[in-house]
Amino acid sequence: MDYGTGIANYGGCSAPSHHDMALLLDMPGLRPAGSITYDGMTLPVYDVADDSPLIGFVFMQVVGWPAQPLTLGSTTPYVMDVSGGDKADFNFRAYAFSRRTPMRTYEMSGSLRIDTPDFPAQGITIPIRIQLNFPHVTCPLQDTAENLRDVDFAELSTPGSTAGEKVVAIRMDCGTSVPRARMSLHDAADAGNTGSQLTPVAGSDAGGVRVQLLRAGSEVRFGQQWDFDPGVGGVHNHEFTARYIRTSDALTPGVITGEAVLNVDYW
Repeated sequence: MDYGTGIANYGGCSAPSHHDMALLLDMPGLRPAGSITYDGMTLPVYDVADDSPLIGFVFMQVVGWPAQPLTLGSTTPYVMDVSGGDKADFNFRAYAFSRRTPMRTYEMSGSLRIDTPDFPAQGITIPIRIQLNFPHVTCPLQDTAENLRDVDFAELSTPGSTAGEKVVAIRMDCGTSVPRARMSLHDAADAGNTGSQLTPVAGSDAGGVRVQLLRAGSEVRFGQQWDFDPGVGGVHNHEFTARYIRTSDALTPGVITGEAVLNVDYW
């Protein structure tokens, strides 16, 4: 995200045309989080938490002049140039950078202290408040139930054999909103299940068989997360494949039912 800007100026400055300044940025609660090269600058960046954006700070004399990155807690020198007259305008900027992972809304407050030794009475403290909002787009999901076709004993003759594949699509209708989410699939009857076979629910009486789920042609792993960031709104179908799979138990006729839950964590 581009910067937010605070503007201040000094006027009526006397000779010489250059004056020293001392800048001290104080933002309680921010933690060092490395540095980022952006727009020709190397900025120290900070965060509030592991899921907050990265924030960098810059001080400059009007647009187009060299920018001075600021380091929290350290006095940074800067030279005010009034050679073009008796007035100087300054920009204080805060840049927000994505972590490329889900981020949450945070607010941060602090101050920038500006001292000018040539004009000690003109020292000022500028209050700062930054609020970064991440409105979460949520999309209605359409619950779905599918019946697999009946299969013969011969189709599940050996352990590991499969039959009756059918696509199960969960519809997500986002309208004009663009979703971003982290998704995961879970066994409704066994939260600790990390496999691909659903635990039979009440009413199941078939033996030696389970319902297995696949995603994109591969067996799912319940609890495993994946990101969904299509870049567009509209209707999105999340497709899985359900099928019977023979287990090592004796095969007996009956009905087998499994239930899965799709969790969608929007950000």
